[in-house]
Amino acid sequence: MTWQTVVIAVLALALTYDLYLRGRALFKERGRAGGRLTWNENRRAFYELAGREFERARRYDHPFTLSYFDLDDYKEVADRFSHAAAEEMLWLVAESARRSIRASDVVARLGGDTFGMLLPEAGPEAADTVIRKLQQTVREESDATALPLSISGGVVTCLQPAESLEAVIGAVDRLLTGAKSVGNDTIWCEVIAPQPLEGFEPARLRRPFRLPPGFDMPIPPLLRRHGDG
Repeated sequence: MTWQTVVIAVLALALTYDLYLRGRALFKERGRAGGRLTWNENRRAFYELAGREFERARRYDHPFTLSYFDLDDYKEVADRFSHAAAEEMLWLVAESARRSIRASDVVARLGGDTFGMLLPEAGPEAADTVIRKLQQTVREESDATALPLSISGGVVTCLQPAESLEAVIGAVDRLLTGAKSVGNDTIWCEVIAPQPLEGFEPARLRRPFRLPPGFDMPIPPLLRRHGDG
């Protein structure tokens, strides 16, 4: 009888440990998607990968797309309701992004309510497809949960190598700022195309997605965010 009790105890302990490992693995997986882990590791890994993909695109003359997007109304929800509710909304957006991107793409929470999305070898059409699918998936989550879910963002696609990854990041940040100044659920895009003639600056094709018909708003200059040096 004693040995049976020991066997049962060992099996119970093994099952408990297995559940613990499964739970920890799931938690880490959600964290990589920009979820409930601290965002420092996501941010560092994202920019390291972006640097490698940028250099690979430059070496092999492949397109390269980088995007930032914010969760609209994040601060309002956190202030009026709770920080936990706002974080749950961020997790839903992260899950929406995971379902929208291609297998080769990467999305990470960079801090606060800001996400970064890396689309290796994605030209304008492929980037457009991913971004629109993401917006639609977020809208569907909003309908299903009755939460005020929408995103605004900036997207830069390089069809020729940009001066540096920092230049691309600066352009994406500027587009994100401009999109957010228009209103919720707005994405601004810019395509850096090959030079038509030697010595000319790269052509930049700017395509704001969501503007009222006939409304022409120039993209604002690069702005410094509060707290930048």
